[in-house]
Amino acid sequence: MYSKAPASTKSSTRYIPKNPDRILDPPDIVDDYYLNLIDWSPNNILAVALNTSVYLWNAGTGAIEKLLSLEGSDFVCSLSWIQEGDCLAVGTSMGVIQLWDCSERRRLRIMGGHSASVTSLSWNSYILSSGSASGRIIHHDVRQRDHRVAVLSSHTQEVCGLKWSPDGRYLASGGNDNMLYIWPVVAGQAFSQPQPLHSLR
Repeated sequence: MYSKAPASTKSSTRYIPKNPDRILDPPDIVDDYYLNLIDWSPNNILAVALNTSVYLWNAGTGAIEKLLSLEGSDFVCSLSWIQEGDCLAVGTSMGVIQLWDCSERRRLRIMGGHSASVTSLSWNSYILSSGSASGRIIHHDVRQRDHRVAVLSSHTQEVCGLKWSPDGRYLASGGNDNMLYIWPVVAGQAFSQPQPLHSLR
């Protein structure tokens, strides 16, 4: 009734296309390796920063909409979607973060705190972490009027990337100082200046 012969293993080959599915031509995208100018939303919308403006491309419908334009010499340096909705964080060269409700196409608030360009952003529920060209990282509680809850100051040069772990317990930060730091989550409401748990060069 049962065969003792070993079960056959079915080999599967992953297909990788040679050509892209779509080509989007962003004419005014800033040529700067350290900036984070695109981000996908959980609702399959791609946000793209083109110098002073942010555009939204709906991958399902192909529709393109302009969300915002900055004034003067300010330009967009970083973008990050919250994972629980339609809120997009926009970091600028003037050290400011704008929060936008993209479903309503309206700005929710403006948050300061950085003295240099906001080059990277990462969400952890209602905590938004921002890294700047000065090397400083700030945790913002977007629910609070006094939004700054922590400042991380170990990087000596520009923060190039930020990413929270899926469980929300750790933040990884990479900088132009060739350092990678792992930070613990900040507990409580009091302002703090935590130290990294690990560092890699």
